[in-house]
Amino acid sequence: MKTMIATIILTVIAVMGLSFAGAFAIVSPTVVSPTPSISPPISVPPVAIFPIQSNWVRIDGNISSFGTQVYPAVNGTLTVMAATTSLNGVPSNWYDSAVAVWTNITKISADGTNTYSYYAARLVKANYTAIDFQANDFYMNGTWSVANVTITRTVTNTDGSINIQSSTTITPLAVKVYGELNVTDSWTQFTLNITGIPQVDGTLVRSIERQVILNRFDIINGGTSTTVTRADLTTIASDYGAVPGMPNYDESMDFHGTYQIDICDISTIAANIQP
Repeated sequence: MKTMIATIILTVIAVMGLSFAGAFAIVSPTVVSPTPSISPPISVPPVAIFPIQSNWVRIDGNISSFGTQVYPAVNGTLTVMAATTSLNGVPSNWYDSAVAVWTNITKISADGTNTYSYYAARLVKANYTAIDFQANDFYMNGTWSVANVTITRTVTNTDGSINIQSSTTITPLAVKVYGELNVTDSWTQFTLNITGIPQVDGTLVRSIERQVILNRFDIINGGTSTTVTRADLTTIASDYGAVPGMPNYDESMDFHGTYQIDICDISTIAANIQP
């Protein structure tokens, strides 16, 4: 394992000069007007790798119901990050990121074949985000996409030689449709309503609201530090190849929304390491 991690890190260092532009372009935060009216996107200068921001919200929750189905038949996680950013020291715009991954299907295993199916919802673009909005502790609306993902792995052992074959099937269920996230009951409960998808509910396990400097690529400190270090790179490298259903998959490290911790995610961390 240590050899594999070292190999990944060396590979990232060798290609990070080529990977930086593409990796950062994909993970650049969505910047929208902080008012309900939709304004043209504001271009963030490429040098603003981690913008100073005035208010930051981090939400982590456990999904416990999907339509009429409830836990333990349904389980999953919700991760949200929202911040008011500053351009040239002037607070002006919102950066928002939200993803929910849940399943209502038990893993199926037979004759060396494992099948795991899950739902994945991702915020494509935020329209409006607010704290203490109407009856909500936190409110977010915008455009969401939802897909059903099925991963099948077949393991065969022939004369001591182990062969693993994997395939992934992604079925879009909703593409760029309206959705709302409501956090209520003193930051303890949440409801996610996306057009055409049964309602998703759950409880918050962590909510943070503070005024800090945000660096979303700071893995170890949950984005609350301004510095990305080699320790962050080692952490994400150890999860290389992880997908939903594996205990080491963390959607907050899946910066590119591929539902897999891949070389692009690792390169993104490497490109943001401060000396």
